[in-house]
Amino acid sequence: MANPRPRHPRREAHEGATKNDTVTARSLALLGAFSPSGARLSLSEMARRAGLPVSTAHRLVSELVTWGALERVNNEYVIGQRLWKLGLLAPIRQNMAEVAAPYMQDVLFVTHNVVNLFVLEGSRVLLLERISGTRVGAPFRKVGDPLPLHASAAGKVMLAFAGQHLMASAAKDMVRLTEHTLLTPQDLRVEVDAVKKAGYALSNQEAGMDNYAVAVPVLDPNGQAVAALGVVHQVQPSVGSVVPVLRIAARGIARSLSSVEV
Repeated sequence: MANPRPRHPRREAHEGATKNDTVTARSLALLGAFSPSGARLSLSEMARRAGLPVSTAHRLVSELVTWGALERVNNEYVIGQRLWKLGLLAPIRQNMAEVAAPYMQDVLFVTHNVVNLFVLEGSRVLLLERISGTRVGAPFRKVGDPLPLHASAAGKVMLAFAGQHLMASAAKDMVRLTEHTLLTPQDLRVEVDAVKKAGYALSNQEAGMDNYAVAVPVLDPNGQAVAALGVVHQVQPSVGSVVPVLRIAARGIARSLSSVEV
């Protein structure tokens, strides 16, 4: 009986390609060149990190851009939206609602507001989980409802902390939902810059009348938002008392997600 075909040892993401690697391995080496400290890379930087000739890297990067795994921003490259969407299918997202539920209960107990957990879904945010009680009023949305990025606190959080590629799509789809909805890309950029500095986002009747929301990011170890945790009420919540509670809960969710085995 013939010996079984030997397995190639698994190579870490930061290790470069070799001349005997397949096209797939070389493409993965280019994607593996990105890191938290290198989220934007030039072609030459990608080639150097992947251990490939620039000419080979140029050809493969062009194909990755066409497919959507990478996006070109001026003379640099960033991870593309299509690859980001695939990442959202990882089991960690499927477990997110279950992991977040106890922390959401804590927020409900302290704030007496409807508590929402949103995740990115294409160019919108999707209400993944909602917790409410008998004393907090009727919720404004049901689980599974989408909201536009420009008109929701959760959407602004994602624009600020989940990747710069989202801004372009959000700016193209700024539909008026109420008289308070942001309608110009410039206004949206100013708002998102403020969210980055403050660490939380507000929506004051922008998605619906008598609908006030506050949201904070749930960050992964690389500082990217994997979800937005927020509260919503018929009157404007007290930011000074609500935001610290949301931040504590968001950090708890992030720690629990990082320990989930996938």
